[in-house]
Amino acid sequence: MARIIVVGGGITGLAAAHRLRVDSPQHDVIVVEAAERCGGHVRTVHEDGFVVEAGPNGFMARADEPEPLTLVRELGLESGLIEADRVSRRRYVWLRGRLRTAPASPLSLLTTDTLGLAGKLRLVAEPFVPRGGTASETVHAFAARRLGHEAADALVDPAVSGITAGDSRELEAAAAFPTLAQMERQYGSLLRAMLAHRRRPGRLVTLAPGMGVLAEMLSWQLDGRVRVNARALRIARAGGGWRVLLDSGENLQADAVIVATSAADAAAPLAPQDAELAYVLSRFPQTGLAVVAMGFRSEDVPQRLNGYGFLTSRGEGMGTLGAVWESSLFASRAPEGHVLVRAMLGGARRPDFLWLDEAELLERARRDLAGVMGIRALPVRHWVWRWPRAITQYTGGHLERVARVRTCASRHPGLELCGTSYDGVSFTSAIVSAERAVGRLLGSAALAPRRPAPHAPRHTAPFAAAPHLSLVRSDRCVDMSS
Repeated sequence: MARIIVVGGGITGLAAAHRLRVDSPQHDVIVVEAAERCGGHVRTVHEDGFVVEAGPNGFMARADEPEPLTLVRELGLESGLIEADRVSRRRYVWLRGRLRTAPASPLSLLTTDTLGLAGKLRLVAEPFVPRGGTASETVHAFAARRLGHEAADALVDPAVSGITAGDSRELEAAAAFPTLAQMERQYGSLLRAMLAHRRRPGRLVTLAPGMGVLAEMLSWQLDGRVRVNARALRIARAGGGWRVLLDSGENLQADAVIVATSAADAAAPLAPQDAELAYVLSRFPQTGLAVVAMGFRSEDVPQRLNGYGFLTSRGEGMGTLGAVWESSLFASRAPEGHVLVRAMLGGARRPDFLWLDEAELLERARRDLAGVMGIRALPVRHWVWRWPRAITQYTGGHLERVARVRTCASRHPGLELCGTSYDGVSFTSAIVSAERAVGRLLGSAALAPRRPAPHAPRHTAPFAAAPHLSLVRSDRCVDMSS
């Protein structure tokens, strides 16, 4: 039996621990989480008949990405799966002072009022645009090259903000949206690719009690192997294994460690072990996001909420990146006679919003909803969450940073890193990253039988806390963002 410590109790860390428990039950697995609860952004609040998500509200169920559904089934939660209403296929963009229906198919690109005649004519020419671009091409540059500048500004840029909270002019297309580059390579045209895949859409699903039940069930099934309020200060080799120093002064010894935090949060604990690795991890930028959920009486909402919600285009003077009409999307999200709307604010577009207090964030969200949806009334209930470092930004050089991290980590048998900092920011990406990390670890020599691991944590004399990251230097370090 080997002992494996999972650092980070977000959905990635919990999924990794679960996979270890299911596939290798002989191993002793411990999860250490710095916060007072596990789950990270995955959290659901039940109040006064409202079911409110602090983070992701669902995931796409696809045949080629079965990991989330497999996890749900293994946890015995499959009966609680519900699919989004068909109305969710209708999405809107706040553009030029009004809500406009976003195109959902190649044909609707020609009828949408989000684009003028010149923009539509440019779209028609897309199949004839030659393959091109560079490895460092941004999402906006890619979209402008293939679809035209108007479509890049009116459609792609708002969508990117809604998905990543980032700036399409900064994000690297091949890293942030690799499917786009793949579609161009395979079909030579995004429109031809859309036509080829039009019969294979994924299903947007969630769990009736909310996504938070996943984190709760994962924690419960780990049966006391989760430690909260336990921040890892240092992760370093110790003999043939590893030692993790917690902020309590306790040392935990292990045969292997899976670091399932963000790249930025992994840098300082790993600095004493590998300065180069820590430096590169520290170069992964992040952006913050504020979530403001509001419950209204139906009679106070003049507009029919017949869609997923809306995104806002750049230049409209709004701090709200978009809003989701939760009670129209999934059943039983609001009590009878009420609606639930969640607004997302801040991101790379307005990073200063993360400094606003709860009252100011609520007022900003209400102001934007008044302009877009005509809602003047006060909400009957509201909830505010701030996620200061919500999403890693896949800016220029991201793929090189990821490759460098993996090269550095390979020097240390028994060390794995996973999470949304590396291969995708979605809920599904978090699960896939955890599964792959566990697969690599179980297939490595690090867990070859050596000696039985005790059930209780082994204590040694505390070692020095990690040095401040600003002191980490190595003449082998390369700034991968340049």
